[in-house]
Amino acid sequence: MIAGMAAILTQLPDDGTPQSASWRPAPQLAREPASPYDRAIAVLLPAAAFFLSWWQVGRLPNANLTMSDMILIVCILLMLVSRGLNARMMGKMSVLWVGGIVMLLGGMLVGSTMHGDFTRWPVVAGQYAFALLLIPMVLANCSLPVLRKAALAYVWGVAVSQAVGIALVNLFSRDMINQYVNKYVVTGNGRLGAFTGEPNSNGAVCVFALIFLLHAVIERRLRPFVAVPLALVIVAGMVYSASFTAFATTILSIGFVLALSRIRTVITIAMPVLLVVGAYVGLGGPVPAVFEQRVGDAVVSGDPTKAGTFVGRSVLIQEAWQMSGDNLLIGLGSDGYRKASVYGMPVHQLYLLVLNEGGVVSFLGLCLMFAAMFVHGTSIAGRSRTDGVCALALLGVFFLYAMSLPHMFARMWNGPAMLMFALASAGAGAATLSMTRRPAWRSQTEPPEPERTSEAG
Repeated sequence: MIAGMAAILTQLPDDGTPQSASWRPAPQLAREPASPYDRAIAVLLPAAAFFLSWWQVGRLPNANLTMSDMILIVCILLMLVSRGLNARMMGKMSVLWVGGIVMLLGGMLVGSTMHGDFTRWPVVAGQYAFALLLIPMVLANCSLPVLRKAALAYVWGVAVSQAVGIALVNLFSRDMINQYVNKYVVTGNGRLGAFTGEPNSNGAVCVFALIFLLHAVIERRLRPFVAVPLALVIVAGMVYSASFTAFATTILSIGFVLALSRIRTVITIAMPVLLVVGAYVGLGGPVPAVFEQRVGDAVVSGDPTKAGTFVGRSVLIQEAWQMSGDNLLIGLGSDGYRKASVYGMPVHQLYLLVLNEGGVVSFLGLCLMFAAMFVHGTSIAGRSRTDGVCALALLGVFFLYAMSLPHMFARMWNGPAMLMFALASAGAGAATLSMTRRPAWRSQTEPPEPERTSEAG
């Protein structure tokens, strides 16, 4: 596995390094006729994005393989047959990105081997490699129009999930929902899990979808009469999920995008939203009781200990920090923390979990991956501000959620980040190309350049 990922480093094009003979640009960028494989991918990829957040619907029993995953596997096979995969999934930072993955999984491999429990490592490594290596390589090889369709399909998928979940919560009892749908749509305390299957996860996909939606609105790829209902449904789903992390990251990420946007964008988007929210709150609009209990009290009092399971998770974080001193060089191995913990469960803090299971090597690999994404995002922002800012905003959400969850190899977590970076990179590339192709008009008083002949050299 590690040797296979390291071999990808020899396939990076355009930077003076060797290039694989099987790689070539997407046909739309190279102005080549689209092949049947490309036309199939153009249909399948948006379909995979639509179902990306539906983690509990269409998933194989007792397996981390969803309907979206199976469609993505077909896309990978079609792309391998047609033109191969693009190893520049993070632009010039691709070497660091792949190196970080190798370090992340390599540290866990050493820990699993030294503790005599190797059976779990291939599963974890395969999940991470599929999510953070293969899928980004497919996305990096897709054209900008296909990526834009996939981004909008993701927004629609999240919105449909929230609409169905909210309707079920308000029209049927929890027992009836559990009997005829499944037990993950709504929890015992009334929080909405929707098709994602868990309230905190559902809140996260709502935040991701709002960033994609804002990106499309700023670029004028989505009309207001479509964007406004979608935004309302997604925000309602986030409120029903009653996730403090989702609420906080929404405020931070949307504020970050608008703060770095043009004044015209702020006036046309931020001001109407603030007026509507202010009027709704001022008039005492209804809010789910579970949201008031888990989020409202923490916001009003400014005390994060009132936000859901903050106290319980802080106990696990304290335990993980104390255990990390014994696992710096050789970690506990994949899923080893669950066995070593007195609580019998993984710590909901990815950085500490990786530090304990893979040692300092895996921890540094994870940090290297986030650093590569950040540098790549800032590079995109230098060429296209909207694309780069939205990519950095979504990266910030992904980074913050990593502080409150265990392993994040599930595609509903990292899939939106990979899609946004591929979309932003393709958009910035198109913007740069359009600028370089503008004709340089000479002044009418400037004499025309003499024609060069073979005799003149």
